[in-house]
Amino acid sequence: MHLLLLHGFTSHPVLTLGPLPERLKEAGWEVRQPALPGHGTRPEDLLKVRFQDWLLAAEEAYLELPEPRGVVGLSMGGLLAAHLAARHPTKALVALAPAFALKNPLAPLAPYLHWLIPRFPGPPSIEDPELRKRNPNYPYFPTRAVLELLALMRKTPEVLPQVKARALVVEAGKDRVVKGVDRYFALLGSPRKDYLVFPESGHDLLLDRDREAVARAVRDWLLASDNYLQ
Repeated sequence: MHLLLLHGFTSHPVLTLGPLPERLKEAGWEVRQPALPGHGTRPEDLLKVRFQDWLLAAEEAYLELPEPRGVVGLSMGGLLAAHLAARHPTKALVALAPAFALKNPLAPLAPYLHWLIPRFPGPPSIEDPELRKRNPNYPYFPTRAVLELLALMRKTPEVLPQVKARALVVEAGKDRVVKGVDRYFALLGSPRKDYLVFPESGHDLLLDRDREAVARAVRDWLLASDNYLQ
């Protein structure tokens, strides 16, 4: 199986996924980690991007992979992964802390706030204080860019029932960034789906104290799925 790995909103396109890519490569899979538009450069570049650009970039990278294909997405990447799995043949879908809804009570006010408050600091996504100091993600984000993330969120519930791939959804027990992970799972149309919770992890599961355990859990689930599908 060939795997596409998708990072989240304001995330570093490579480092945010922590040990996961190496664990997947060690298991024998080809892994691709594209940088989604507006990421890996500077936060202001997000102002040039619409959510359709993220979808298109993810889809182009996915279709370049040979079949059989699977997709792993973190946060916003979990939303994009569902869109890909709904549109194209997919052997396995893994959604890590998918951004079904934001916990920040100001998020719905973004259409009005971006005129007054042009940018916000990045939310606390790592619980371990020492690991938090090494967070590689953007330190802040343009408020205007949140509108595109919210638009993608609104589009996702309608595609989740169309997903038929075997699926794993992972929740961060101390997530202070997103909510509704259980709702994402419930809406998935996958006839075979599993749910894991890492109680001590923040939103960036692959950068927090359980990062190795999360990476191994995803690897082991994909190995089991690969054997099941053969």
